Amino acid sequence: MRNEHIKECRESLMKLIGRKIVDIRLKSRDRGCWRFYVDTDDGEFILTFCKEWDCPAVEHREEHGSDESDD
Repeated sequence: MRNEHIKECRESLMKLIGRKIVDIRLKSRDRGCWRFYVDTDDGEFILTFCKEWDCPAVEHREEHGSDESDD
């Protein structure tokens, strides 16, 4: 089970490859956990790390809308 969990974590983190990172924020959480907010050109990735976890939980919130204009 542990190896499968690590494989899933790796696949989630691989989504960051090739993305342009535009900002990173860090917030501490209760009970030895931290959240990294990584703003990219493809939305926001939220990585949650806790001391007792094998790897982080990864959320991806896709960017809604576009700042591009037709000029």
